[in-house]
Amino acid sequence: MLVLSQSRSHSTESVSAGRAPDGCGTVQIVRSHDEELRDTTRCRRFGEISVRLVAGGPAELVRPARLIDPGCPGVLRVIRPLAGEALLWQDGRHATVRSPELICLDSSRPFKLVMPQPFRLVEAVVTHRSMGLTTADAARLTARPWCGEQGIAAFMSTLLGGFQRHGDEIETAFDLFGGSIVGLAAALFAERMRSAVAEPDAARQSLMLHIQAYVRERLADPELTPSLVAKRYNVSLRYLQKMFREHGTSPARWIRDERLARCRCELSDPRLEHLPVALIGERAGLYGASHFSRLFRDRYGVTPREFRREKVTG
Repeated sequence: MLVLSQSRSHSTESVSAGRAPDGCGTVQIVRSHDEELRDTTRCRRFGEISVRLVAGGPAELVRPARLIDPGCPGVLRVIRPLAGEALLWQDGRHATVRSPELICLDSSRPFKLVMPQPFRLVEAVVTHRSMGLTTADAARLTARPWCGEQGIAAFMSTLLGGFQRHGDEIETAFDLFGGSIVGLAAALFAERMRSAVAEPDAARQSLMLHIQAYVRERLADPELTPSLVAKRYNVSLRYLQKMFREHGTSPARWIRDERLARCRCELSDPRLEHLPVALIGERAGLYGASHFSRLFRDRYGVTPREFRREKVTG
């Protein structure tokens, strides 16, 4: 929040009062106390999701519409206070949360976030695109406190809380940790949208989130197809295609892109350098070395081997 580095997979930084970029424009950092504001952020990325541990003194963060970058992709932040409380104003709502509660903030739209006391918090940051959400969908999730002691929110609260207590262990297995957060975030958003004020497309969007979570869990299955997904959720293939078309893609293309994104993440992981490139593809359901290489090059402009080599030498 106070320091939002998008370029590094792991970082620790500090800021002082004034303004700071966060990938969607600029936030105003306001001091309401005499103490000097010094806040630190520890960040770890997993594909399109990042987890940040933030600690600091009393602070107020404000993003007016004029400071939003028009080219910013939609970004949702699930905030879990560890110490102190957080007060959020967004989308005409106001809420206060304390540990172990959760709250969701959309940093691509105007908001005000206040930490009135010294605080520690952890947040999971995801894009609208990675969760299959529209701006209207995201607006149903923001500034609504979620109980961290029941339902899916309890699992997410516990998982994020563990980022503070078990950081060293998580560093060595962050691919698994990050994958768990992706799945939980999708399930949590689906659950909370069902609980929000009913709107005509809420049920369809909830179904979309469940479908995406189902697919992500089964990317390694080479038999995973749009027809199989449609059958699993008792909808027609035509209806499934219509749902994905509303998000600018198709079921087959989305499955392929998710598989390639997983391969890209694993090819970037130095702990997996011992695995052959072809096996990386197979782990994501892409069989046939030449087929995998062609798809990867079409998507990212380089072959899997070239991409891995650039990561190692770069």
